[in-house]
Amino acid sequence: MKPNFKYLFVLAFITLFFVSCQDEETEINNPTPDEVVESNSSLADLMRSTAAFDGSFDNILDNANCIGVNLPVTVTVNNTTIVIETLDDLELVEDIFNAFDDDEDILEFLFPITITLNDYTEVVVENEEELDAFVNNCVNEPDVIECVDFVYPIVFSIYNSNFQVIDTVEIQSDFELYVFLENLDSDEGAVLASLNFPVSLIYANGDSVEVTSNQELENAINNAEEDCNYVACQAEEIAANLQECQWVITSFNGDDNFIQYDLHFNTNGELQITHGDTTEFIGGEWSVTTEENVVLTLSNLTAFSGDLGGDWLVQNCESNQLVLTQEFENQIVEVIMEQDCETAETPFNCFENTTITACDYDNDGFATFEMETQVLGNVVCNVDFVASFHVSQTNAEANVNAIVAPNAYTNTSNPQTIYLRVEAINGDFQVFEIELVVEDCSSNCSETDVDAYLQGCNWNVVNFNGDDHLINYNLDFTSSTEAIITGNGITTTMYWSSYQAAEGVVVEFSNVAAPNIQAITGSWLVVACEEGRLEFESLNSANTMVMECHYYTPEELLTTLSECQWEVYSFQVDNVDQTSDYNDVLFSFFENDFAIAEVGESTVNYGNIEAENTNEGTELSVLFAMTGETHSLGGYYSVISITEDEVTFYTSQPRRLILRKTCTNDNQDDDTTQIKDWLYDGNWEVTYSTMESADNSQDYDGIVFNFQNNATFLGDNGSWIAELDYEVLRDHEGNLRFIINYLGQFPYWQMDDDWYITSVTSTRIELHAVNDANNSDFVLVFEKM
Repeated sequence: MKPNFKYLFVLAFITLFFVSCQDEETEINNPTPDEVVESNSSLADLMRSTAAFDGSFDNILDNANCIGVNLPVTVTVNNTTIVIETLDDLELVEDIFNAFDDDEDILEFLFPITITLNDYTEVVVENEEELDAFVNNCVNEPDVIECVDFVYPIVFSIYNSNFQVIDTVEIQSDFELYVFLENLDSDEGAVLASLNFPVSLIYANGDSVEVTSNQELENAINNAEEDCNYVACQAEEIAANLQECQWVITSFNGDDNFIQYDLHFNTNGELQITHGDTTEFIGGEWSVTTEENVVLTLSNLTAFSGDLGGDWLVQNCESNQLVLTQEFENQIVEVIMEQDCETAETPFNCFENTTITACDYDNDGFATFEMETQVLGNVVCNVDFVASFHVSQTNAEANVNAIVAPNAYTNTSNPQTIYLRVEAINGDFQVFEIELVVEDCSSNCSETDVDAYLQGCNWNVVNFNGDDHLINYNLDFTSSTEAIITGNGITTTMYWSSYQAAEGVVVEFSNVAAPNIQAITGSWLVVACEEGRLEFESLNSANTMVMECHYYTPEELLTTLSECQWEVYSFQVDNVDQTSDYNDVLFSFFENDFAIAEVGESTVNYGNIEAENTNEGTELSVLFAMTGETHSLGGYYSVISITEDEVTFYTSQPRRLILRKTCTNDNQDDDTTQIKDWLYDGNWEVTYSTMESADNSQDYDGIVFNFQNNATFLGDNGSWIAELDYEVLRDHEGNLRFIINYLGQFPYWQMDDDWYITSVTSTRIELHAVNDANNSDFVLVFEKM
């Protein structure tokens, strides 16, 4: 199938280069063939290969030098989903691949993805088949020269058909150079161009060269291509090579001292030096470090420390040879070591002292160890050997009383040391210590306990493999089979179940269809259990997870909501998305439960949001009541998620409302602040009021009003005090508004309305009802007492 893809070319690129800035033509001599860079010349091909996009940086993802995967990209590596956002994140893929030596490494992309080809074309790839087609085509792609780079900027002179200079083009990058060379022979005719020398190149080994002609440039690139195998010495690679096989000293300062001494660099940092067929060895330690240069340090040698010990500078490194130097008494000593993987090795380099663990699920201090699996199963050794486990070093050295069933061994103490005898085919042997440690894996929880805990609270993954990158996701286990995941702008439903196994309670998560949090998919053993906290170990991988529950409170909700304004990010009723009906709604909430919704340019709705803890404090229930256009958003909800930027409400209907913070706060200005300051300063009374043009001022006789700074004002008639909600704001049309919310006792309910402020001073505020700001049907006047 031919893949669908989208090309991104900078079509006007060469045209922009060729805009002439000269008013008069300058006569020059015709450029010679040696000076012109022709589109199909060998020099142009070499320059194009040098400037082409090099896709080898991410071969761990696509196994192809001719393409690169654009970041960010989501991949699943051995059943673990991760997001690759930077080149440094490629180490995560390598770490997962290297976690186990005996597994099959599988990487899958979350399509669609975008890739970049050698010619800088960007292509959208929809599936694995399309990607395979591009990877397979790599064998037909021209080679990219990776070991030499131009030092930018470089400059071309451009000639017209009369060999007159019409412009100069400055090139700043490989991309610009590649596009320029591709357009030397365009549909509008061939372009005559020559390089302005000198031009500098830099090689992969750090050397640089300056060339002054086309021929010198071609030679320099060809010379670099022949030496592309140069590799700078890297500490990590040297350390890995040292551990692959034994190394033989082939030269020690030009004489035969230490010739044919074998050095074994063990993975635990121990060094063993042997000579000939002896089974005795010289012990020590080794390490590789790097600052300005790579240094191999040999320390704590039991012999020859004056000759071989110390810090050796790595002068030259190949996979099978190292040249080392060290200064002794003002003399430079050189040692040459060569890797020897063919000599009949001993198996002892394959082993080291180690510790293994086993779980104690009934907390009695004993556990069953599978020593053959846990110790021998992790050893990769190309040399034949015979291994046996013993309870004492004496028995191991004498090769007696071996443990009969080492793969079903129960410890006798905690910890306990077992002795592993490794015997080579020639009869040589070494004994290694294996420490057995019993871990308390009892969770003290039944399946019923775990289910009750999960369904009784909102949960967050506070620790996944040692970090908290999943903590912003909230998990609400709404039933015995489903849980709602919210956070990071998503809301989705996953499935879960639990069962009692011999090891303990196992919880399974499936259909986790959201980025990052997908990592919890699979079967998890509950290893620690208490109300409000669960610890898990994966049965599918080496992952660990800690979940903690959070009981939301009314104070937490109102404090969060009162920080800024909020928009309707999502509103779904019976799985029907109605969010677009509320695109122009902006809410303001106050800690006294008062709520205002600005709808469009001039409409203001108001109401309340009342919250309380129910179900013995484990659930936060909310009554959300609004007037006007936002009335249908109201209802009874459960709060299933509160984050810094989002609050999620849910009902079993189902209705799901997500509010997202937007800190515009553009309904407040200097005027609204001044009016509130006047209101706070002293007591007020109603001196004039009309309803339907009828004067009802006497209804407020003797009532003293006091405006608080928490969106509450009090009405005191001498016998009881009423609490009313209020807010002063400026709407999007520039009008000052005074919102009063109260549905209680007479006469205060008469004030409940959305008012225009038509006149205001420090001692008098006149309000007109919003239904018609230009008549006197509804008027309310406050004056300071």
